[in-house]
Amino acid sequence: MLAELGGRLFHDAFAAENRPQDVVDYLAEHFSSPALARILSDPSCQVLVLEHAGAPVGWAHLVDGARAPREPPAGASGREVEIRRFYVDARFQRTDASVLLMQESLDRARALGADSIWLAVWERNGRAQAFYRKHGFRRAGTQPFQFGSDTQVDDVLSRPVSFGMSLAIVAGGSARRLGGVCKPLLRVRGRTVLDRLLGLRTLADEVLLASADPRLPDAGLRRIEDVVPGRGAPGGVQAAMAQARSPWVLAVAGDMPFLDGRAVVPLLDARGPEVDAVGYVVSERLEPLAALYRSALSPRWEAELRGSGRSFRELWGGLRGITLPEKALRDATGDTRAVLSLNLPSDVATWVDAPPNPRS
Repeated sequence: MLAELGGRLFHDAFAAENRPQDVVDYLAEHFSSPALARILSDPSCQVLVLEHAGAPVGWAHLVDGARAPREPPAGASGREVEIRRFYVDARFQRTDASVLLMQESLDRARALGADSIWLAVWERNGRAQAFYRKHGFRRAGTQPFQFGSDTQVDDVLSRPVSFGMSLAIVAGGSARRLGGVCKPLLRVRGRTVLDRLLGLRTLADEVLLASADPRLPDAGLRRIEDVVPGRGAPGGVQAAMAQARSPWVLAVAGDMPFLDGRAVVPLLDARGPEVDAVGYVVSERLEPLAALYRSALSPRWEAELRGSGRSFRELWGGLRGITLPEKALRDATGDTRAVLSLNLPSDVATWVDAPPNPRS
């Protein structure tokens, strides 16, 4: 089964851009039943198979203790896990299937005690490169790859297993301007906003849902309640700070369909010992719900919420905050849609697949 699945997905991904005989020879060497049996019997290897309706649709091959051809990250113990193969059937690449497989790969690396995880991807494989960037991988070097008669170049991509961050989805608003719909359940390009936001969970140690809306599912989420009721989104962020298990919280609005890891990595890079919060300024306006907050801010923020401070602007004014310019967001993602929220009927008309049902 695994030999057939792996060979088929490899062929689908690379046959069109390589010499036919090179593809045939590579499949015969690496995707035969004996070759896969050797992988399965190797104690340093783990193989994850992704299924849909009982049928295999993807797989990942992890190698414990493999070292990328580069220096290990500063402060790391040196233990790394390599993702040697990572393939998902093209029919499922625009669903959460790839995210689920990546999350399981990271969980396995974490269980093995690895500091970092790396992989090599063909420099001409733009789709795969974009996918890995969304999940926190960055280029760390290159290495040659001999594919039959062709010597190719692979980019070496790496990321920490943990970024020391909790993801908090703040979704407590009433959406009065949209007739009371549950905005995280609106569908954009075939997927709910909530499902799209959950693509960020590969960057996080946990996912918190700051919402009392019973229409939102709890599966895979830890629902939290406001510590200071009646303070809107700032109260949701404070609740996440108070209950997060990680030193940093990425607070995101539950109506941001286009936010992905490419926009988050610059925020992570801007953290430092003298920094409390990091956010973008777009069109001269702070974006507080696509921002990072230090969890230790919780007591101070709670005191502000119980007093006179209510708005993000007031709260941010008392922080050691760093703001990144709009250009940083554009450089990372190509535009500013990452911080777009579905606030107005015109937003819904532009981006949502079908008119919302106010009862949903």
